[in-house]
Amino acid sequence: MTTLNELHWPACEVGLARDGSRIEWSGKMKALAYFGQGRFELIEDRPIVCTEHDLLARVERVYRCGTDVKICTSGRPDQCEESLLDELRSIFAIDAPHRDGHFPDYSRLLLDNQPVGTGDDRLFIAIRERLAGMSGEDRDRLAGLLRRFWGRILGHETVVTIERVGSKVHELREGIGYMAGRWLDPAYLAFKPGDRCVLQSRIARYDPPPTSRPDAAGVQLLGGNITDLAMNLAGAYAQYIRLTPPIIRSGSVIRVPGELSNALAAFAEPAACLLDCFQKSTHELGQDDHGSILHRSVLPGGTTCVIGSGAMAMMSMMFALVNDDVLGMSSAAEVVTVVRGDDKADLVRRIMADPRVVTVVCKDESQLPGRIAKVYGPQYQQRTGKSFRGFDDVIVAAGNAQTLALAHALIAPTGARIMAFAGTRGPCELESGVWHYANAGLLGTSGSNTKMLELALGLFNRSKMPVERLAGKGYTFNDFATPAGIRAFFEDKNLRPYLQPDTA
Repeated sequence: MTTLNELHWPACEVGLARDGSRIEWSGKMKALAYFGQGRFELIEDRPIVCTEHDLLARVERVYRCGTDVKICTSGRPDQCEESLLDELRSIFAIDAPHRDGHFPDYSRLLLDNQPVGTGDDRLFIAIRERLAGMSGEDRDRLAGLLRRFWGRILGHETVVTIERVGSKVHELREGIGYMAGRWLDPAYLAFKPGDRCVLQSRIARYDPPPTSRPDAAGVQLLGGNITDLAMNLAGAYAQYIRLTPPIIRSGSVIRVPGELSNALAAFAEPAACLLDCFQKSTHELGQDDHGSILHRSVLPGGTTCVIGSGAMAMMSMMFALVNDDVLGMSSAAEVVTVVRGDDKADLVRRIMADPRVVTVVCKDESQLPGRIAKVYGPQYQQRTGKSFRGFDDVIVAAGNAQTLALAHALIAPTGARIMAFAGTRGPCELESGVWHYANAGLLGTSGSNTKMLELALGLFNRSKMPVERLAGKGYTFNDFATPAGIRAFFEDKNLRPYLQPDTA
């Protein structure tokens, strides 16, 4: 008969080793844990530790990312669920492969004690056989233990305050990822309680910089991350977060400068995702002895279109209208935002409160080019004295693959750029001559790199971008006491809802 004593749970007691380091502090906290598609549960006594090589931070605010909504509705077989299956292998000491596509069956079997068919999933079969040898009492206790120790804590758009610093954090001198090939500055490692920080969630591998630029970091590689906050590790939908050596050694704990509010600082990560693409998009302004004169970001004095009305869409509008000498960003003359209804148009006008922002309501996306010409064309001609022929920049912040295709019908005939921020999959048809004969460009973005996060914080500190206006409704763990309250958080469509953990 299998007993609970034969299972292997993560060490939590002071003095024991966790991930090869001695635990110096141990406690419990409230956390929102993910157990598969559509299933989040509030855990009242989630264990949390701080080892000699860790930082322990209190979560001040964490915004809900669109990726978290997609995980809630559709699951996440790669990274998130894959790492949870690895944890099950460790707990049960079973080395067997799994089959993708039915992760919720594991939760039904382990947490609800439901008989579930397995097909040819060898890991599932092995765990079910192990459970069959347990007493009913142990099965009940197992479900409680798994709720405490298993499940993934999501949440990465956050600002935190350092509460504990492991006694050997200062020894983590050799950089990895973003800091690969470099030694960490002692000033960076001199963390102290009270430091406010934002976190780079993707601990990625980087191609090294040119040998001629030893002062520079390399280029972030997508796929095959070292690890990922909230996908492979515990994220910020919790009262506290353990910042482990990979996070520290990669330079991913970034102090908040100046007197930025928590509401503003927690937007640094999504802002960095946008800034990453704005930095890579260039417009040709002329020619000189060195060739093309290229300007980053939107065309200065040009016309930008933003498709969407959510928080990321409006932050894109703010970026398109910012002037910042440090980053070399100059404002478009006008931003046209396309929304689906009058209520969304009113929301954009209220939040942006900028006469340079024009709203166009288009309920049928397929009619968008004609709708733009009819509604915006006369306004453009009145402002410029020219006929409207298309946008210099189109930013896709909402929609699907077909929206991306449609964006190509909205661009100007020379040198236009399309920036794709909306997460889409699937095929779409494009007229390739748009690129070849119009010198057009298309850029996408997938997350941010660490440098962009640093630059976003600096931009917040210098500029008057009213990013904090994009915060939606605030939630506490009291709101998550029922499944309906958790659903409300993930179904909230009003700007960027956030969790402000109750740390009492």
